[in-house]
Amino acid sequence: MDQEVKQLFDKYVSGAASIEETRQLYDYFETTGNSEELDGLIEHYLQSEEKGNAETVEQQVDGVTAGAWTHIKANLPEIPEAKRKMLPLKWIAAAAALLVIGMTITFMNMDHTPDAPQLTSIYGSDVLPGSNKATLTLSNGKRYALKNNKEGLQVQGDAISYQDGEAIASTDAVTQATISVPNGGVYTLKLADGTRVQLNSGSVLTYPIQFKGTERLVKLSGEGYFEVSHDATKPFKVQSRGQVVTVLGTHFNVQAYDNEPIETALLEGKVLVQATSGSGSAILSPNQLTRFTNGKFQLKNVNAQDYIGWTKNLFVFNNLSLGQIFKHLERWYDVEIDYPANITDEQFMMEIPKNRKLSEILEAISVLDKLNFKIQGRRITVAKQ
Repeated sequence: MDQEVKQLFDKYVSGAASIEETRQLYDYFETTGNSEELDGLIEHYLQSEEKGNAETVEQQVDGVTAGAWTHIKANLPEIPEAKRKMLPLKWIAAAAALLVIGMTITFMNMDHTPDAPQLTSIYGSDVLPGSNKATLTLSNGKRYALKNNKEGLQVQGDAISYQDGEAIASTDAVTQATISVPNGGVYTLKLADGTRVQLNSGSVLTYPIQFKGTERLVKLSGEGYFEVSHDATKPFKVQSRGQVVTVLGTHFNVQAYDNEPIETALLEGKVLVQATSGSGSAILSPNQLTRFTNGKFQLKNVNAQDYIGWTKNLFVFNNLSLGQIFKHLERWYDVEIDYPANITDEQFMMEIPKNRKLSEILEAISVLDKLNFKIQGRRITVAKQ
């Protein structure tokens, strides 16, 4: 049992835990789902010497309930006393319910702190850029909200952990995992074979915990940049909507969002891109890109670095229409942009850091085509001047 978790638990039931410590304890049991560990902590607490003077188990429960409930009421005084009477009588169940209810209420209380001052700009309100965030779902059904202050995650031995070694989950009885990055997020992971993957906003990657058999197959929706570890005996394959990229060891970017052409840009090595149905295919050399649409591949020479600007916290818009640029902004800022159907089809070139507020990006775009913007929450309206 983790000593740090025990210390947090002891501080919580004694009423000495801070808001941040309560959050840590809540997050731990919420993400691990380890009810046996929670029961063990509660049982150990109730049977400790400090509680040994209680005459009955019920009195032990009452003692824990009274002390912790005082702590809960201090955080949310409007919670009615009747809430306590709803707790089960069985002593471990009662204490466990009390702990979860207490932490949940405290957690909710933290979420209802006064809102920060609303961001404003020349366009009304404003939106901050995206950040490091994702959700991990394992084949055993467990789901984990990944920490945004971590660099990324990795599969290492019999565990999935953050890149600094902090454990997330055991891989016992787990065959595959799915990492989902929402709009407004990015995340990095290292697969069991050492392959490094960076996922852009609005992306989902499903991958095996261990690569077995004659190939290394992952499935991508959205956008990912792959630095594949070389293994001549096991080709690495990325399957996305309607196509499969096959490599031995190379660096490439795949953009495969719904309702958009799939683009594969190669930086190093050589890749084979094939349609999953039909006979269409393309072989890419460095600084080439293939666009897959309507079952056909179009190959062209490009500066492949432009297509991985997002991995370096840059927007690199190279000959993109405003409609295409707006799609990138919608994903990164998690907003909806409403623009006129007759907006120009002219293509533009821009390079802007992604860590800017949305208004700063829009201000730069407004110069290109004399546009007016209005930001209302997460809805942006575009009008011609």
